[in-house]
Amino acid sequence: MKKIIFIIMIFSFSLILISCKASPNKVNDAETFESLFNGAIKYDIRSEEECENGHIPSFMCMGALDKDEVIHNIDLVSLNKKQNIILIGNEEDVLYIFKGLSKKGFKNMYYFEDGYEGFVQAKGEGFKPETGCGC
Repeated sequence: MKKIIFIIMIFSFSLILISCKASPNKVNDAETFESLFNGAIKYDIRSEEECENGHIPSFMCMGALDKDEVIHNIDLVSLNKKQNIILIGNEEDVLYIFKGLSKKGFKNMYYFEDGYEGFVQAKGEGFKPETGCGC
């Protein structure tokens, strides 16, 4: 009986570990999103043209790179895998990059659920985007 309970406990623990994969955190409030910026690595992964037309100040435009190059770049730049990684872009690209980063050990990853346009709308008329970026 003790062996059966032990096997069930090991099996349950294994399932918990498997289900605890790193995943990005969706943020849908502009103020909460901005509160994560200090000390974070921040990338705009939209197209080069979109980024040059306007991006969040302090975000590095990565539109000239493909998604795998973005993952490689973040891995090279980050000295601390626990540092916040913040991305803005379409959800499909963001999730691809987060999956690649989680395989490299990154854990604290965030993105704005409604993308750049949603962020701009949430900020209202007071938002002043940076333009140009030399991607």
